[in-house]
Amino acid sequence: MVQDKVAPAPVYVGTGAPPFPASQCTGINHAGKQAASLNPSGPVVDVPSVAPSSTNATCLKPSSSVQSWKELFAPSNNPDSSLEFFEPSLVDGQPRAKPPLEVALNGAKEWEHSIVAFLVGKKLPNKDVLQILQRKWGQVGRFSIHVAGNGVFLARFENRQVRDWVLENGPWDVWGYHLAVRPWSRDMSLSLGECKSMPLWVKLKGVPIQFWNKVGLSYIASVLGKPLHMDVTMMNRHALVFARVCIDMSATSSFPESVTLELEDGSTTSIEVMYPWRLAACAL
Repeated sequence: MVQDKVAPAPVYVGTGAPPFPASQCTGINHAGKQAASLNPSGPVVDVPSVAPSSTNATCLKPSSSVQSWKELFAPSNNPDSSLEFFEPSLVDGQPRAKPPLEVALNGAKEWEHSIVAFLVGKKLPNKDVLQILQRKWGQVGRFSIHVAGNGVFLARFENRQVRDWVLENGPWDVWGYHLAVRPWSRDMSLSLGECKSMPLWVKLKGVPIQFWNKVGLSYIASVLGKPLHMDVTMMNRHALVFARVCIDMSATSSFPESVTLELEDGSTTSIEVMYPWRLAACAL
């Protein structure tokens, strides 16, 4: 008796289960066709496949973490991050932000114990600068570093005493590069391109004894720039080898090596000027 021919069942390459539609998964038969039987005359056999299994297939299912546009702009749970709307002022028909004076005064209080600093002639990674300054300044008090960009940063101290200690005990350097520091003020620009001067600690050697006082040193230092203050150890005058003063000097200064001082009898003497480092004049 002739048996009826039975068409062999199709064999799905891989796990034996029908593949995912090509429109839903990547890495599966993109032509959308079933694989042909590898055993046309025998029983259905699972054939190992080099294609990824259904358990490893990357299915393009909608992610539950995707947020809508409305959710992206939803209010934050942090109350300190919320803002308010204030009606702008109109000046010559143009809107202008005009906060009351107390807004600026209250905001400035947060930075009143801060200094502005930048490395002269060098930019270093912020984390390296912070680590080095932490070793030098952290012994006196706590402070934080806030990057303003283009090599300029603010150091905010916990109180005025710590800030003044840093200002009065320079000069400071990081890896041998001079760190220019000055107290922050509301009218100070944080752009290095607008910085035309830098405070420097210099030593004045050969100052006559009669000029070894605040007024006399101020006259001598004024030849170099704007005198700011002198080293507190100079005030007791135990050592008269040199006077150490902080001067705000122009960035384009030639950094003279001496200052000519006219004495009370009309004669002159030369005061030697020593800098913490030698730097060619530059235009900041």
